[in-house]
Amino acid sequence: MKSQISPGSASLARGLPTCFGRAPVRRNSYGLRTNAVRAQAAATTIENATATTTKHMYEPTVGKATTVKPTEYNYTKQMKPGPYRMTMGLEPMNPADWMEIDSLYEEEMQLRRKILEDKRHLVIACQPCANEACVEMLQMLADFLPKEYPEHFQKQGNILTAMKTNETFEVEGGAMDPLEACARIVQEDLCIMQDVEGTLRFTAGAVLFPQRWSLLEKIGADMQAIHSPVPKFHKEVSKPVDAFMQRLSPPKPFWRANWAITDHPQLFQPLTEEDITSMTAGQKKRDAFQEVTPENAGHTLFTRCERETLVRFPNTQAILFTIRTYIRNLAWYAARPDECATLADALRNLPEDLTNYKTMAHIKDQAQEYLDSAIKT
Repeated sequence: MKSQISPGSASLARGLPTCFGRAPVRRNSYGLRTNAVRAQAAATTIENATATTTKHMYEPTVGKATTVKPTEYNYTKQMKPGPYRMTMGLEPMNPADWMEIDSLYEEEMQLRRKILEDKRHLVIACQPCANEACVEMLQMLADFLPKEYPEHFQKQGNILTAMKTNETFEVEGGAMDPLEACARIVQEDLCIMQDVEGTLRFTAGAVLFPQRWSLLEKIGADMQAIHSPVPKFHKEVSKPVDAFMQRLSPPKPFWRANWAITDHPQLFQPLTEEDITSMTAGQKKRDAFQEVTPENAGHTLFTRCERETLVRFPNTQAILFTIRTYIRNLAWYAARPDECATLADALRNLPEDLTNYKTMAHIKDQAQEYLDSAIKT
């Protein structure tokens, strides 16, 4: 019996899916307005990185992207109607579906290279204990990608070639940090967790497309601290999450997903924990990127969905949590009554504290009215 779906934000316990098929979105900038911060050190780095606000909203192209591999995930089919209930929402995953390469690969990898060039100190973090796990991750990708995507990747000896970007990577003993190499090879963000003196901790991450959270604030944290801002987590799913992480074994990967609605299609959207806590308590609302009304919500609001996977490495026993982000504007749903009704129901039943936590309070009413109106027409 499948778990009921429950949405959330950059963490394991945000609930399960409602990501939907994706359409190409033009993303040639990644700035976001500065936010208040909790820790001064993190505040300074995030502020400097996000000081440039994008001046123009690039309207996404609406339509179905041509996928290289026929793995069309329609997460609305897994949503359960009715009152919200937080669950882990994990399902077994075919190992062949570990990573996804699609028609947006070249565009997104160009963006990732730009972010690494400008903001590496914000998006890459690795504690010394995670070095071997990062090496193992690169080795696993070098084995997996040429097998599953031979039109995109080739491996000859110790060299992995990404043919679409004309980049080569040394798999073992290379000059490039293996964590950064992985971030330059796949579209997924990568989070490594390890047992450190009996406690599972977030020890390494390449998070180039954060959904309003900060890698610098989370690195080194245990599961309780990582999820401290998440409403209902500690009461409803903390113990099941801990038990699952202990049981996760190398031959049995899992996947889950989450969703949010946002007023900006950019992939790089960091946010500090102080802001999230204030928003969850209803003490603060995020300013809208531009004016949103029920009439224009189809092209000014977007679903931001994350397909997340969990796999334990066979050698280091580290756990890799991947995050693949998909953006689609609300207009896509207006032409699809079933998906539109499912999303509208999920949004209507989302509790206020989770709406605030997901930084959706300032746009929820407009999104709800737009979706409801689209269903009637």
